[in-house]
Amino acid sequence: MPLTVSAALIVSIRVDSAGVAAGDGYRASPQAVDALAQRQIDLSGHQSKMITPELINQADLIFTMTPGHAQAVIGLVQSAVNKVFPLDARHPIGDPFGQPVEVYCDVADELEPLIQTRLEEILA
Repeated sequence: MPLTVSAALIVSIRVDSAGVAAGDGYRASPQAVDALAQRQIDLSGHQSKMITPELINQADLIFTMTPGHAQAVIGLVQSAVNKVFPLDARHPIGDPFGQPVEVYCDVADELEPLIQTRLEEILA
């Protein structure tokens, strides 16, 4: 009688957020909270933090909104060059900070497929 073995691939992904020009400990803007609440994501407890060499070294991959952000991260830790990538190298993602909630929603609409594509690449 043949033995059938099935294995499940268990993947654990930890996602974090840090900015190249962010202050530490600031709450998400009301517009960001509203935009993500429309996607059933609770951002109300989020606090900003600045990217640090320690965070860079802990990460397996780092995705940035712009090529300039990627260069800033690599500037902090040159050895991270092979794990830092803009989400879209051809089209920088604009920062909606200070804009109306509709702009935050537009940025979320732009980010969602890019993040989905990156996750599919990671899991492939």
